[in-house]
Amino acid sequence: MTTSAPELPAQGATYVLENAEGHGAGLGHVPNGSVVTVVEVHPAGTAGIGHAGEDSVLLAYEHDTHVITDDGGHAPGKAIRHFSLHLSDFLRLFTKVDA
Repeated sequence: MTTSAPELPAQGATYVLENAEGHGAGLGHVPNGSVVTVVEVHPAGTAGIGHAGEDSVLLAYEHDTHVITDDGGHAPGKAIRHFSLHLSDFLRLFTKVDA
């Protein structure tokens, strides 16, 4: 019996996190239901990614935050965080958002 390789997510595709606990902890936590965008898929062993055993998916996650204004006050804002996951973890945790 042969198994086919998993289909790689496309650059620019959006996915939603479907895991009751979310992903990560503390400041790096991504809540369940968060939408991410695929930036790139890196082959196993890509230097600087840190995951040598399998392909890694680099993701962008835009979330609400606050910013410090020029006068030192605070205002609502957006931030984009990038993080990577092993392809197998990504496929287990995320579902593609239909266009």
